[in-house]
Amino acid sequence: MRKRILFKIVAPFVVALGAASCEGDESNPCGGPTPEERARNQAVFDALAPSCQGCHVTGARGYFASIEAFESLVVYNPVEVVPGKPDESELIRLLEGKGTRAFKQMPIAGPPFAEIAASGSTKMTMAQIRAWVTNLESRSADPLPSLEARRITRLSAEDVGRALYQQLGLSDDDFYVAASSYDIPHKTSQNDDTYPFTSPDSVPGPYENLPVERFAALGGGSAPNQLKADGSVSPSFLGVITQVSQRWCALALDKTGNTALLPAGASVQTGSADAASVKAVVRAWYLHFHAVDATDADVDRVFSTVFVPLEMEKDARSAYIGTCSYFIRHPDWIFY
Repeated sequence: MRKRILFKIVAPFVVALGAASCEGDESNPCGGPTPEERARNQAVFDALAPSCQGCHVTGARGYFASIEAFESLVVYNPVEVVPGKPDESELIRLLEGKGTRAFKQMPIAGPPFAEIAASGSTKMTMAQIRAWVTNLESRSADPLPSLEARRITRLSAEDVGRALYQQLGLSDDDFYVAASSYDIPHKTSQNDDTYPFTSPDSVPGPYENLPVERFAALGGGSAPNQLKADGSVSPSFLGVITQVSQRWCALALDKTGNTALLPAGASVQTGSADAASVKAVVRAWYLHFHAVDATDADVDRVFSTVFVPLEMEKDARSAYIGTCSYFIRHPDWIFY
């Protein structure tokens, strides 16, 4: 665990040191497009966007999500554009209906871009786009990582649900019963006090809206609802993950025959008076939730600062619930 925390602290500093070694003037410190190049690229982007953004604004082929995406994925990608050689550039071949890969033209339906441009319906002619490629300067990829690039990734709402079901020994049967609406299968919540959450896109779909709202608060997206997934650590995410982790840990610990958290025969009534047994559980949970082989110091710290205070405030069962929730709300569980 300490190694992971060290990386999170040191990595940005190392990258910052590397960034300081970039050469170039103040407007172009790391070899990115000059203002003049950006203006020329932007003109081509604006000319192609009306024909291309319908299919290429999101996802793995989001070439037209932004001018930066266009430059990174198309303009300065030698697989798509060969600087100075329009006839060898797949982009030009696609626009002219002579593609050599899976697609023969762009856009894929109707006339290719070259014919649309010939009719005067575009902002730029093919001759101008060819001239742009002819005059395009080659550019090697920046060897330095972006300061804005993600170094760690937060679990998605789907990941949270799958992981908690598996690690807590829970399933849809602990939250929902079968239902239907106009003969369409649904699942309806047994009790919203258990804080169920589910994607509106799941099959069978949820009958109530509250589980869907929790899913959205955890950053979940939805194709039918046109809701984009949110991978940020938002206040709504933190609020819901706190509620869910506490309630679901309680469900898991109280579930008859469930050995996901406690070994068979163990009891949530075993408190700090039997410190060895509690510490054995804490050690197991480090491996279970964080995939970390905890040190004795790690185990002692969680026992003394998390379990014991919660037990003193209420009882041993509450201490187990709070400690289980602690492992789920910890950055080493939320991020990877």
